[in-house]
Amino acid sequence: MKIYLIGFMGSGKSSVGKNLATSLGISFFDTDSYIEEYTEKAIPAIFADEGEEGFRHYESNALEQLSGIEAVVATGGGIIEKTRNKDIMDEDGIIVYLHTNFETISQRLQEDKNRPLWNQDLNKRKALYERRLPMYKQFSHYIVETDDKEVEDIIYEIEDVMKFS
Repeated sequence: MKIYLIGFMGSGKSSVGKNLATSLGISFFDTDSYIEEYTEKAIPAIFADEGEEGFRHYESNALEQLSGIEAVVATGGGIIEKTRNKDIMDEDGIIVYLHTNFETISQRLQEDKNRPLWNQDLNKRKALYERRLPMYKQFSHYIVETDDKEVEDIIYEIEDVMKFS
């Protein structure tokens, strides 16, 4: 079983992913952490040195390296920027979109300085969010609304969906 969690930054993919993997008794991977370990660089440094396109290349490589492993994988918010990534995830598992509204994400990330695409003006952040929304929906097999829900409730909902997959 492989479950890919997609969604905008701050939607809870890592928190939900860790707890979901524990609940299911399988491994957990976070593509951002995986990339940082592989490159021995922090995400902001990768963006500074190689740009967003360089980072997206590492994301695709991470997905390929993790394919075939039973796990829950929390992906970066921009994983949907490449169709190749959808193909990799589609062939290897189930894609669950954690939908969170922009206001909730803004509250969660207000103090976060480690996200290069978030640390820009409000209009650019909002435009990025709105541009990605249809892509998340198109990429996913299932959508789980996360606003005003506890991690345990989100996990229960995902596990419930998995029973019928």
